[in-house]
Amino acid sequence: MITGRDLRTARAQRSTERPPYYDVSFNLTTAAGQRFGPFTEANMNRPIATILDHRVQLVATINGRIEDSGQITGSFTQDEASDLALILEAGALPASITYIEERTVGPSLGADSIHHGMYASLTSLIVVLIFMVFYYRSAGVNAVIALLLNLLILLAALAYFSAVLTLPGIAGVILTIGMGVDSNVLIFERIREELRGGKSPVSAVDLGFKRAFLTIIDTHVTTVVSAVFLFLFGTGPIKGFAVSLTIGLVANLFTSVYVSRLIFDWHLSSGPRQTQTELSI
Repeated sequence: MITGRDLRTARAQRSTERPPYYDVSFNLTTAAGQRFGPFTEANMNRPIATILDHRVQLVATINGRIEDSGQITGSFTQDEASDLALILEAGALPASITYIEERTVGPSLGADSIHHGMYASLTSLIVVLIFMVFYYRSAGVNAVIALLLNLLILLAALAYFSAVLTLPGIAGVILTIGMGVDSNVLIFERIREELRGGKSPVSAVDLGFKRAFLTIIDTHVTTVVSAVFLFLFGTGPIKGFAVSLTIGLVANLFTSVYVSRLIFDWHLSSGPRQTQTELSI
């Protein structure tokens, strides 16, 4: 008798007669109301169905004459009434969906991106480790140990939280490598300055860590704050980047400051009082 093209609006509203429940009110075009009025009057107390895509969505009983506006009443919750209103409005669309072809595409493209991301991470890590050992000699080995421990803590934390290492997460790991190397470079250059100033190796290490500490804290805190905002306002992949970056930065503070200092102290105390030439940096 009427189709979706005859429907103007449909909305859910709280029932005035049954306050806990909701009704669905609808409005029809004038022409549809002129057809629907006599039809509903002639079929009082008989069922009427709402059909969408050749499927019966609802069967109701006609309780009175309905012209250009009416209500569908029942024991509807707010969600059920809203869903019914959406079904009625969906029926107003002039076109329907017809499945012509359906294909399933495997995750080959995503797997390839992950593979290249892991390859880039390992390549950058190896190049950085070689550079640190070449440029800072024995102290570079110190940086290598701290950096590998940093990555171990990061991967362990991701495994503990059952986090999936996506491509943005791999980017966070790569950035963590860069931040870790940056922290070691700051500390080592400070130690070199103190050695050039005539300080003993023990004093140079102590002053180098103390003077580089505030700079390291400043860079890490500002980056963590940025990562927190990315996590709060970003989508899924961006949140993965923020999580991996934050965990890596916290781990880097531990490894570059505490672990690296512990290795230096062990090296300086492993033999007799050290001289400047005995600290290879």
